[in-house]
Amino acid sequence: AADGVCRGRIIESARGAGGFGYDPLFVPDDPAGAGRTFAELSSGVKHAMSHRGRAMAQVVEWMRARGGG
Repeated sequence: AADGVCRGRIIESARGAGGFGYDPLFVPDDPAGAGRTFAELSSGVKHAMSHRGRAMAQVVEWMRARGGG
């Protein structure tokens, strides 16, 4: 099993034009976000710190450890 967690806060006013859903309202605690919402970040930075991205990184490591990639 893989887990991914991205802690942060929801803000009252939307910022940024990227992403979808809650992205303009979510500010991750990760220092790489520099206080920006997911909608203000590049997709690469967002995916690296998102709960999905972190879970997928665990899956990739699991596969590599078993000779699968």
